[in-house]
Amino acid sequence: MSTLVRVDAKLHATLREIAKAEHRPIGQIIEEAVRQYQREKFWKGVHEDLARLRADPAAWQDYQDEIALLEGGSLDGLGQEEPYYTPEEEAAIRADQERARRR
Repeated sequence: MSTLVRVDAKLHATLREIAKAEHRPIGQIIEEAVRQYQREKFWKGVHEDLARLRADPAAWQDYQDEIALLEGGSLDGLGQEEPYYTPEEEAAIRADQERARRR
């Protein structure tokens, strides 16, 4: 499904130039730019949250204590476990994820 999006003529010209240079549709260029924007916004929020946490010595120490408690324990003893999915099921799951990512 396509939707019309109005953009400034200068931005449209820039998008056309990028699309032509990369041999890709404008929609892909915009999609990639939006994904990058979302990633940057997410990580900026993470860094801001960590800065706020570090600014509170008691909260930062609680966080460090919790990390130390969990560190190294998440895989304890699981090395001998049988895989949850068969290789075929894993391949199907990965293929489904890739298809969903491309949409």
